[in-house]
Amino acid sequence: MILLAGLAPAHAEKPCFQALAATRDYSLGAPRAAVPAPDGKSVYYLRSGPRDTRLGLYQFDLATRAEHALAAPSAAPEKLSTEEKARRERARMTLTGITAFALSQDGKRILVSQADRLSIIDMPAGATRPVPGTGWIAPLLSPDGSFVTAVRDNDVHVVDLATGRDTQLTTGGTDIITHGLAEFAASEELERLDGTWWSPDGTSLVYEAADSTNVEKHFIADPERPSVQPTEFRYPRAGTANAVVRLGIIARTGGKTTWIDWDRTAYPYVARVIWPKHGQLSLVLFNREQTEEVVLAVDPDTGKTTRLLTETDHAWLNLNPDYGLSSAGAKKMPFWLPDGKSFLWAAERGAQWQLELHHADGSLDHAVTPANLPFLALNDANAADGTVIFTARPDRLTTAAYHTKLGGGAPKNLTPAPGLHNISAGEDQHTILTDWFALADGTTGTAVLTADGKPLATLPSFAEHPPRAPNLQFITAGPQTFDAVIIRPHDFKPGKHYPVVLSVYGGPTVKLVLRAQRLFLEDQCLADQGFVVATLDGRGTPGRDHDFERATKFDLIDLPLQDQIEGLKALGKRFPEMDMSRVGITGWSFGGYFTAMATIRRPDIFHAGVAGAPVVDYADYDTAYTERYLGLPQQHPEAYKVSNVLTYAANLSRPLLIMHGLTDDNVYFENTVKLTQALIAAGKPYNLLLLPGTHQLPDPKLRARVGETRAAFFREHLSK
Repeated sequence: MILLAGLAPAHAEKPCFQALAATRDYSLGAPRAAVPAPDGKSVYYLRSGPRDTRLGLYQFDLATRAEHALAAPSAAPEKLSTEEKARRERARMTLTGITAFALSQDGKRILVSQADRLSIIDMPAGATRPVPGTGWIAPLLSPDGSFVTAVRDNDVHVVDLATGRDTQLTTGGTDIITHGLAEFAASEELERLDGTWWSPDGTSLVYEAADSTNVEKHFIADPERPSVQPTEFRYPRAGTANAVVRLGIIARTGGKTTWIDWDRTAYPYVARVIWPKHGQLSLVLFNREQTEEVVLAVDPDTGKTTRLLTETDHAWLNLNPDYGLSSAGAKKMPFWLPDGKSFLWAAERGAQWQLELHHADGSLDHAVTPANLPFLALNDANAADGTVIFTARPDRLTTAAYHTKLGGGAPKNLTPAPGLHNISAGEDQHTILTDWFALADGTTGTAVLTADGKPLATLPSFAEHPPRAPNLQFITAGPQTFDAVIIRPHDFKPGKHYPVVLSVYGGPTVKLVLRAQRLFLEDQCLADQGFVVATLDGRGTPGRDHDFERATKFDLIDLPLQDQIEGLKALGKRFPEMDMSRVGITGWSFGGYFTAMATIRRPDIFHAGVAGAPVVDYADYDTAYTERYLGLPQQHPEAYKVSNVLTYAANLSRPLLIMHGLTDDNVYFENTVKLTQALIAAGKPYNLLLLPGTHQLPDPKLRARVGETRAAFFREHLSK
């Protein structure tokens, strides 16, 4: 009954999949994490070679147009602690070398992170010196560049860069009681990787203390090394205990901790900590169901808090509106203005997000951005001339940066080229911007612009280019006008009928259909194997409006599955080359879950499925994600039942290939184990491809083979 799937045989290899894997979708060699210097005269960024995952640090001088290599990656293999590996997994960081850097406020010092070692670069000379010690994780440079705080052995330390003296601020850190690190829920689901925050004057810090004593133990073994003891993780499954989180304030020199006082039972999730130069130390907190969000002001001397703002939603609240599109250069909010009497905040009070100006007591002054231009991210606020730069959606498929007055008015589009734009202004300067772009015409890169959008330069890139542009057609499908894209083979022949593959995600926080060619390179590789590939965004996905996204509360599958089928049928009627008698479906993570559900529940539509790392039973997935959409399982058991693949597994009648990493610490392999056990019990054959590693596929050969195997599976089962 179990049909074990091997990797595609050598004769099935295709150069497209190999090139895509070796170049990371042609992104290796391109600048990343670009940020303007505080003086606005240069830009710093990371970059690797075109087929190299080791990042180095570079500076681009705008006056001379010269690039300077500031720090090269070590040639020695990286040795990462279990904690650092987990942090990188949460950050989706699979590159090596210099993976992070930070600038002091004056730009005269740069903190460089490479594995567990830290270095300081003194500018403008570029001299590099090591920060004493090893084993560091989660480093943070003080605003004036004189000190570094970092975590070692789960305790917070401060290193004086002038003397090299190491002061340990906290004690008692263990794998269960951690200091200065973000707990799992925050780092995986709340977009918060930080666990320490400097005061503006650098004399004290806020740090997180997390107690995971009551969080469930999970163990992951290395099947290739059965003699090695499994690694223990604390993983909060839906309905079970989260880590207990406290926030403390401590002097840079050590001493007594002042604990911040709030109702931690009512608001257990710490989403943001903001300690601005002007304004109030602020916390953004959520209740467990994530239907209520509060902003608290903190008195650093006493730890007492005052409520400034409360947001509620009957379904759930999103922390950010950008669904990952514009977050790299976004300012965290509340963003306090220099007068300390007002702050900027974003809210989804109607169908769309808007940027708002609030008084220091939290009361609303006015909306800064118009309601008909959905807000995505705050990139800069210049109080001197009363302007802001923000990212928004001019339409459902593109993003752009805009300049407008704090008092409101008609925004000016700074990046009119259609596609995706990610803007960064850095800190404490308002003269230049960096714009990472992926455009509708296939162009990608990082541009440097003036604050009013004038092009100044394009950062040097050594990335390879795809040999051909994807063959895309963007359309809307069905009576609800779902955003859709059709990817045809490059050798497409009109009049020929092609098997169809639906490439799907279909769930919260991810929108697939966006007008940027580079997003569809892998789908194009699959299409070139003789398929028409289609992608749709149905209800439950972001980027349309409030109610469209929240239509799936308490049921993650029924409406999304209905929408994908409705949209697919509409496409089939419109495009006769799509042979609707031969339809496959594939996706990863939530898309893997969706694929398993679709293959099992709708065999009349889907004739084969390839499910990667599927969540099978959401009672086995984490609290912060799952309970946001399904509630607590103790209170809403029916929501978990209807959204559970095991509820329907016995009905499988079509070929299904399941792929899963054995050491996945996000979607644990137990999900696939439970599904295969249910299929065995029901006497249903299935195909299983076991992968080494975690949720991601950093190894280029493995990733290429996965793509080839997927294509081979569909060729076998969708051929006439």
